[in-house]
Amino acid sequence: MLSIDEPQKVLKVFVLLAGIPVPKVIENFGHYGEQFSTLLQNAINSEKQKLSLRIRYYDVVNMEFPEEKDLLETNGIIITGSASSAYENIPWINRLVDFTKLIINKHQHIKLIGVCFGHQIVARAVGGQVIKNSLGWEVGVTEVSLTDVGKNFFKTDNKVLRIQEMHQDHVHNLPHGFYNLGFTSKSPIQGMIKDNQVLTIQGHPEFVSEVAKLTINYRVDKGIFTPEFAQTALKAADYKDDSLLIGQRFIEFIAG
Repeated sequence: MLSIDEPQKVLKVFVLLAGIPVPKVIENFGHYGEQFSTLLQNAINSEKQKLSLRIRYYDVVNMEFPEEKDLLETNGIIITGSASSAYENIPWINRLVDFTKLIINKHQHIKLIGVCFGHQIVARAVGGQVIKNSLGWEVGVTEVSLTDVGKNFFKTDNKVLRIQEMHQDHVHNLPHGFYNLGFTSKSPIQGMIKDNQVLTIQGHPEFVSEVAKLTINYRVDKGIFTPEFAQTALKAADYKDDSLLIGQRFIEFIAG
């Protein structure tokens, strides 16, 4: 029980839904926002922090965005993953890029987190280049080599961070003013940070192994992945990851 002099701090977070997971993932684990809610709540519970979450979801694919007055009342915004490509010239993606610029340039009190597609949207918004990776997909739990900045942010002496990946597009060059958090042999920019206001990560800390495996199997059925590639990816999806640590750092970042 909390004492009177130890009130809970409420973290108000907006999650911008940039797509929907595959049907079996929605059925068993909810949409991307619900998966982030689980990740963040688990992070709070793990450290017994005096925090509570208040999360609102916005379907940006259907042009739902926070209004200006809403931005005065939020601590953080998360841009989710998507099956779309951040470099596509389509209305909702273009508006999301413009909205991201607005947050970075005019609402510095809001902590902005981009994950996978969201990571790439942030890069595009600040002048980085997002391209399809000629080296192919990164799928399953992947070891990301941390830079010194990455080690400092994640508060670890480990050389690598293990995270679920599910992407072929990637950020090709580091935007001005950002620091790189980590890299792999396929993708040189696995996360970025700027001014303790903007944080991105290429992987999916919100994915549990079963989410990754359901997505892999769905993409085999659709002919996106070959059975041979999927066999390796399904094995990798079950490796131990550092999602809880990443969730804890997300919470610390949003809480300031």
